[in-house]
Amino acid sequence: MHVEYKVSLPDHNWVVAERRKLIPTLYAGIDIQKDGLGRIEAVGCSGPKYIAIRSRKRTTSTAYSHGLDFEKFLELPEFDKITKFDNAVKPVVVFVVDGGPDENPRYQKMIQVGVHHFRQNNLDALFIAANAPGGSAFNRIERRMAPLSKDLTGLILPHEQYGNHFDAQGNTINPKLEEKNFEFAGKFLAEVWSAVVLDNYPTIDEYISAENSELNRESLEEVDDKWFSTHIRTSQYLPQIVKCFDVNCCQKVQSSFFTIVPSRVLPAPILVCHTVEGLKAPINRADTEKYKFPSLFATQILKANELLPRSVESSYKVLPYDLYSPSMQSVLPTHVCKHCGLYFESYVMLKENIICVHKITGKCQPEVGRVKPLRIDARRKQELM
Repeated sequence: MHVEYKVSLPDHNWVVAERRKLIPTLYAGIDIQKDGLGRIEAVGCSGPKYIAIRSRKRTTSTAYSHGLDFEKFLELPEFDKITKFDNAVKPVVVFVVDGGPDENPRYQKMIQVGVHHFRQNNLDALFIAANAPGGSAFNRIERRMAPLSKDLTGLILPHEQYGNHFDAQGNTINPKLEEKNFEFAGKFLAEVWSAVVLDNYPTIDEYISAENSELNRESLEEVDDKWFSTHIRTSQYLPQIVKCFDVNCCQKVQSSFFTIVPSRVLPAPILVCHTVEGLKAPINRADTEKYKFPSLFATQILKANELLPRSVESSYKVLPYDLYSPSMQSVLPTHVCKHCGLYFESYVMLKENIICVHKITGKCQPEVGRVKPLRIDARRKQELM
């Protein structure tokens, strides 16, 4: 693809089959240059890769399977440079995911697994970032998919190594034999991909059996709603799990994250533009062509109450991270707690916060009038939409 083309692709999907397929899940570490604070080029696209291969018929791709994979590649020596510091997991972890149903950062299962990793590894901060729809191609991991897919050209995986498990109509007649054949095909594929070396970084492949394919859900660390409201900030594309400064709650901070981000959580991105009155945020959020998002450091220096229109600034005690997210504009006010001012991406999370933290039952939030949908294609059928 030419670099000047506008990249706009949906999330990649593997071939559709009647559950008779192998599901590879790819994890790529990003090697970040030292002393690169504030330099975009310090974060490249190179690093080691770990591929977990599963049988679709016996297992599924879920937040719990991804959680198990994370624990596995933390133990790989090839990932030590990426994941470890002084023989401990680095205190700030950032996941960049495609945002599919099994890894959507808005879903509670994904946040639950994130909390488990956060507490198990004594992290200072954990972020789960996803691109907006159509922006999956910008994920750095997509650059690893192309050379891996190239090695599959002309490759035929053996499907009956230990004998045929199908009848004349293609139905499975021997499930145990089918499982053995799938395992052999998965290990065969792992051997092929293990030979791939990109930018002098290795590829580690593993076939995951159905018996040990997910985290044990009973072993996941659970937190109450008060801990949730103190340590977690949700948003459409970036949930944040961050330590607090209470020594009775969280262990001592290990990194310089809170020196760089003294507010504990990343501030809400605000669109700004140079005007005759100085830097200003847009009044009409639909008219944002001239406005740009400043960098993190500029956002922290700028005072939001001086940039935002008075009508917007006075509406929120705490600015929601999705303040300028187009898909959240219609429901944004209904996802803010009227008691503490915190924003929750999910209304279910908001309701739990009101009931469990503020001890308020009954009607949790004022109802917002429902907007009746219009058949635009029928009302304006003479126009070229």
